[in-house]
Amino acid sequence: MRLGMIESAGTPHLSLVDGDRFVPVGAVNREAPADMADFLAWLTEHGTTWADFCAAAASAPWQPMAGTRYAPPLSAKSRIFCVGKNYADHAKEMGMATDGPVAPDIFIRFPSSFVGHEGTIEYPAGESSFDFEGELTVVIGKPGAQIDEAQALDHVFGYTATNDGSLRRIQKRTSQFTLGKNVDRSGAMGPTIVPAGEIPEPQALTLKTLVEGEMMQNGTTADMTFPIATVIAVLSSVTELQPGDIILTGTPAGVGAGRKPPRFLEAGETVEVQIEGLDSLSMTVAMRANGVR
Repeated sequence: MRLGMIESAGTPHLSLVDGDRFVPVGAVNREAPADMADFLAWLTEHGTTWADFCAAAASAPWQPMAGTRYAPPLSAKSRIFCVGKNYADHAKEMGMATDGPVAPDIFIRFPSSFVGHEGTIEYPAGESSFDFEGELTVVIGKPGAQIDEAQALDHVFGYTATNDGSLRRIQKRTSQFTLGKNVDRSGAMGPTIVPAGEIPEPQALTLKTLVEGEMMQNGTTADMTFPIATVIAVLSSVTELQPGDIILTGTPAGVGAGRKPPRFLEAGETVEVQIEGLDSLSMTVAMRANGVR
């Protein structure tokens, strides 16, 4: 079973997802919080394992997925850390230095910058450099500060797929990435969070991004400059990581800006991120009416 945010009759429900059916966590246990971050903290605080919670769901009132939609599987409380230039081949195609970085290059995204699976990602009117970046994404399940790399993966609840949609012109007009990475609804996340137990080796997964069915990115998480455990250790040395925190781990080569000629997204196109062991994430592209100053 997997964890997802299922929107039914206009209301999102944190839910267990099993194929073509779902059940809200509150229908499994009335004490279970409906917020993703609070739910993951509640599991730890109550000494309830994911396996135990799933077992309890056997007698819960499951519902069909038909007529529902996915919201991004995150919380308004989620801090979203992103690792830039974490694949040397991507850093090279973007004209960035690749000579022995001493620490992960971290920037931040906001929850409002994401839509869910089969949602619509948007770019502002007047922008012609809307780019795609397929990424393996980590969801923290157990809090921790000063986490040792050897224990870092013990703090991971699970993994999901992300398109770190980027407005390159906005991103590159200053030395900071924040504005170019946080246009509302410019990225996508989901569909579900796959528990870590289903992904025994997160550093050996194929990662592909397709635009209009054409393969653009075809990489492996084995090529990360800073593995997930290292990123967790570095972040937790600065700030105590909390359940529901999210880490985008970087993207391999093949993005639109790195192609010759560049290949950016246009309204009406479809994008799909496929990561081994995870549910595939798909989205459509639209242009919003207003621009960016």
